[in-house]
Amino acid sequence: MTFVARTDELEYIEHAAASPAETATVFTGELGMGKSRLLEVAHNRLRAQSVLLRANPAEAAWPLSGFSTIFASIDDSRAVEFSGRFTLRSTEPQFMFAAARDLLSLLRGLNLDPLMVFIDDLDRMDAESQTLIGFMAGRLAGTGLRFVASAAPLTPDSPLAGFAQREIPRFGIEESAELLSSELGAGADAGTLRILASQGDGNPLVMIDAARSLSHEQAAGLEPLVLPARPHDALKAAAAERLTTVPENQRRLLQSIALAPIMPLTALLGGPDDADALEEILYAGLAVARGQSVRLDEPLLRSSLYWEMRPRLRRERHLELARAVGEADPRLCIWHESFDVAGEPSTDPLLEAAAGFVADGDPATAVELADRALLLAADLTGHHDGVLRLVRALTAQAELDLAARYLKFVRFPPASASLNMALAAERITIDFERSQSITPGEVDAAVSLYGDDDPAGAVTLLSRAAFFRSSRWELDEARRGHALGARFAPRTGASTIFAHDEAGALLDAIEGVPDPGLSTDRLSADDLQRLSVYSLVTFGETLSYRERYGQARRVYTIIFRRHSHHRLANEWARQMAYINEMRAQDFHRARIAVEEWMAEPVESVINRSTRALALYWYSSSGDRSEDAVGYAKDCLARASAEHHSAVLAMLFTLQGADALLAREPEEAVRLLQQADVATGGAGPRNPAMIRHSADLVEALMTAGRPRDAEGVLRRLEDQLVRRPTQWLDLAVARSRALVAPDDLAGALFEEAVRRAPTDSLGYDRGRTLLAQGEWLARQGDAKAADRAIADAVTAFERSGAVRWARRTDAPDVPRAPAEASAVLAMLTAEEREVAQMVSRGFRNREIASELYLSLRTVELRLTHIYRKVGARSRSHLASLLN
Repeated sequence: MTFVARTDELEYIEHAAASPAETATVFTGELGMGKSRLLEVAHNRLRAQSVLLRANPAEAAWPLSGFSTIFASIDDSRAVEFSGRFTLRSTEPQFMFAAARDLLSLLRGLNLDPLMVFIDDLDRMDAESQTLIGFMAGRLAGTGLRFVASAAPLTPDSPLAGFAQREIPRFGIEESAELLSSELGAGADAGTLRILASQGDGNPLVMIDAARSLSHEQAAGLEPLVLPARPHDALKAAAAERLTTVPENQRRLLQSIALAPIMPLTALLGGPDDADALEEILYAGLAVARGQSVRLDEPLLRSSLYWEMRPRLRRERHLELARAVGEADPRLCIWHESFDVAGEPSTDPLLEAAAGFVADGDPATAVELADRALLLAADLTGHHDGVLRLVRALTAQAELDLAARYLKFVRFPPASASLNMALAAERITIDFERSQSITPGEVDAAVSLYGDDDPAGAVTLLSRAAFFRSSRWELDEARRGHALGARFAPRTGASTIFAHDEAGALLDAIEGVPDPGLSTDRLSADDLQRLSVYSLVTFGETLSYRERYGQARRVYTIIFRRHSHHRLANEWARQMAYINEMRAQDFHRARIAVEEWMAEPVESVINRSTRALALYWYSSSGDRSEDAVGYAKDCLARASAEHHSAVLAMLFTLQGADALLAREPEEAVRLLQQADVATGGAGPRNPAMIRHSADLVEALMTAGRPRDAEGVLRRLEDQLVRRPTQWLDLAVARSRALVAPDDLAGALFEEAVRRAPTDSLGYDRGRTLLAQGEWLARQGDAKAADRAIADAVTAFERSGAVRWARRTDAPDVPRAPAEASAVLAMLTAEEREVAQMVSRGFRNREIASELYLSLRTVELRLTHIYRKVGARSRSHLASLLN
């Protein structure tokens, strides 16, 4: 087995070997957790002198045999000679301890060089040796010895209690996948690795045994698995030992539970004593109840119980349970009936049931039903629709590795053009979410083969591909695909045409094509509710890039409420909700959006560069510079691996602004110019996308490069004519003032401030006021400078740019208390209602009753209000508003 993980344990051993103090540590864990391998690897890696000993269970009947082995390993003739003459007068505790003290005295007198003694399976040595070594373990000072041992979990009265104990944890999902990948090779299917990792429950021996039992086709994800996996013989014996004290009626219930991945409680309560037996099982931790169902959460225990039954008995019990679970959950009735050799093939019903369990958030149960369905199918040609429904359900739940695995089972081109187009749409979705790219030619091949026979499928595929490519700013390729979709759109229905139109609208928004008057007014609430989740995500993104931030929020709220089950779409919407608030420059909301995004982990979604970018900004804006550096490195590495120019450009833009904040203009120039390079050398066609150009002008001017700054300004002015936006208008006005000579700058700064909106873009308004204040200070107009800087600070605080609020050349600028209107301006309409009721003396329960809200919602809104306005308490908030 190729050893992976266990880095913490290895570092601990290396530190113990290098420490001047003698120590004794025992690593405990269940059979198969890799304890022996840990000691072997540590022994081979250790530079210090060490020996590796393995307990011989056959010698356990011979007193002091283990002790003799340890002393024989010490490279000193006196120690070896002593161990040969050493005998015990008695095994009574007082005599044992006296002998141990004599041993310690001898060892201290030998003045041994430091020696690390590794003892594998120490708990399998003879009892006398364990007692002596356990007594010595806490008293090794001056002996030069360090003990590192392995053992099964110890009881409190174990003679080895003198050792410092460290439990070896089970492998996590990533560690398990790494272990299995090293065992199966590079061609192993990621979904298969995921299933094996789940079945192995983090036990290396179980996973390796399961991996070695697979055929090449099974490892590659081309053939179904037999689940649950057969247990390793050693672990089968361990499970049997664990169940020796379980009464027969409880054991029978456990076997029934083991026959399915999940079992309705009502199906188990057939006899008069079953309720009590089940209660005992649950109390002992052998099974776990969730809602109205029960399952064996320990895969190894379930596997042992399942395979200990003879095949005929299993079939009979399956048929009994099929009748028992019929009303409670028909899907499990299908599962149990599938084991009836005389019954009808049940591939399609099992696939349908598996898709249902995926939608319920139970992919583990779905996998067992799906693989059972595939095992029963002699030919999958007639079952492609069922596989597609399962793949769609898994993709929606962001179970991408599993979805990709089942997609492989559609090996031959199905006769249906619509099915082919649907499979292609799922394939590019899965591939994009796993790699952030689309395989070249895949979309074109599907459209050319099947587009004429299924125009709606062609438009759907091309629209989705355009959406994915637009997120990477691969606009030429996205435009080409969208134009191809226009050929098929007239032959499709209204919803398909809308998806096509929205894909084009998104491309227009990203490129800065003048707004054709897009508005949600043309769509009623009912219309929005009827849109597919993909159309909603696209529509919301378009609105955000069109600077219609409130309308975008409305769309994302619909996704979160109506499509909460679609975890992948929620991942996209959470990301765009954060970007929407960043573009609106409502950094209070942006921080909440990041928190809510990260609070919904999607384990099977690759940790993409987009997440690392959000965490970088979140840490940086919260003054957690050390965390920010780590996330920036992570984002750079991931975005580079993904060839994601959009993320790279945004990362360099954020870092460039931070460099300006830190008064490092040369570094800011370098980073902001890298943002240009990341998007193709001369910057994106629409500078409002990454919004770095005005910062680049400021950085160049501060660095003493006015001619270069003027060149950037000219580029911005040209883009403003062709791609007008509110942000670009303000960016050009601020840049003109920054570049202008002193005799013109004053008027241009005033014009820029007038152009800065008061209801949005508060951060850029603050940057404009700050630049004006610093210019006024250089002109010697201290009073006007103080006023401009104070206004800048207010704008920064309203927008949540707290670090910029602290950036001032005059830290003692007098600050007037914020007016109530300014405080309320920081809040959403819903938050203002709550805040105003607090100022009038209402308590939380009264507010909840008055506004028809839950008490929890009121408390959450108050928390957000305190954070936004800087209130320390309820009374402080009331004083700010009164």
